[in-house]
Amino acid sequence: MAERAQLEITIGPDGVVRVKTHGLKGQACLAETRDLETALGRVRSREKTREFYVQEEKGRTGVRNR
Repeated sequence: MAERAQLEITIGPDGVVRVKTHGLKGQACLAETRDLETALGRVRSREKTREFYVQEEKGRTGVRNR
């Protein structure tokens, strides 16, 4: 079963918004947060987690070598 994707959004007292993703691998996190980042304004910094560097799972084709 696929892991559920979640966004954790924190707004600090200084108005700084932090968005953290959970359950997204590879560049899927960037695609999921793109519209939110555009609506909020300029991105000051970005930290990539271990999940960012994990290959996205591809479906199996069922082709076997003999």
